[in-house]
Amino acid sequence: MTNIIEEIIDECDAETEDNSHRHGHPAVTTDVDMPPTKPVTVIGNGATLKDFDFNKLTGDTIGLTMAYRYWRKIDWYPKYYVNVDHVVLNHHHKDIQEFIKEDKCEGYLLSRSILTVCPDLKDNVKVIFLEDLQKQMGNPFQYLIEWCSGSVAFLFAVILGYNRINTIGIDCNYVEFLPETSKCQDGTLLIRETPTSNPNYFIDDYQIAGDRYNKPNCEKVHMVSWCHIVFILTGYTRLNNFLMSVYCYTTDEVEGLTKFFTKKDIKTFFSEEV
Repeated sequence: MTNIIEEIIDECDAETEDNSHRHGHPAVTTDVDMPPTKPVTVIGNGATLKDFDFNKLTGDTIGLTMAYRYWRKIDWYPKYYVNVDHVVLNHHHKDIQEFIKEDKCEGYLLSRSILTVCPDLKDNVKVIFLEDLQKQMGNPFQYLIEWCSGSVAFLFAVILGYNRINTIGIDCNYVEFLPETSKCQDGTLLIRETPTSNPNYFIDDYQIAGDRYNKPNCEKVHMVSWCHIVFILTGYTRLNNFLMSVYCYTTDEVEGLTKFFTKKDIKTFFSEEV
């Protein structure tokens, strides 16, 4: 059977040659052969995952951005990796390219911006690019206006055919400017020293001295991107008769994505994991 990532790459290549005949996206399975429940967990990096045991995860997973540093420490990796943050990709391109070479995941969804510093990734059969998905006729990625790596990972799960999406660690409650942070001339932020306590992430050293990153802009970027996802998801599932359920696992104190999706207690995740 052809790898799903290879199928998507083939579709992207076909779109480049001729996009006039596309009316749907074949990566989404809605036929009778699809199992009743095809679950996936989209894993953010928020503080609600503090002390979370990743090694207990048994199903398909999608992980994000700089968490691969932690995954290396615990020798656990998600099925898919997503990172479409231009600043993070550019600043950490050597380490991200090395991570991809380690071949721990089945697929990697990146932004083409990394090709300016890592052009060889274009030839990696497991790597696909957000900008290519956005060019495909019939692909819900066409309708993205604002996005972040988390919302892109969610929509990626949709086109991969998952019909139960669990989100964990997507807290959307960033402290916008840490005491250990300086603002650079280009508007990005620099971690001057590794935080002793980082309220934004599930481990305090998620960001370390020397890291460059975008200001979170939670309300103007992250939450807006999730509003767009809900709009896209509603239209896409109705047009394709694609039934699905979405759950946001969080704590009582953190709203996370519960304004959009059904709330569940993160403490019950493993007892309810499908």
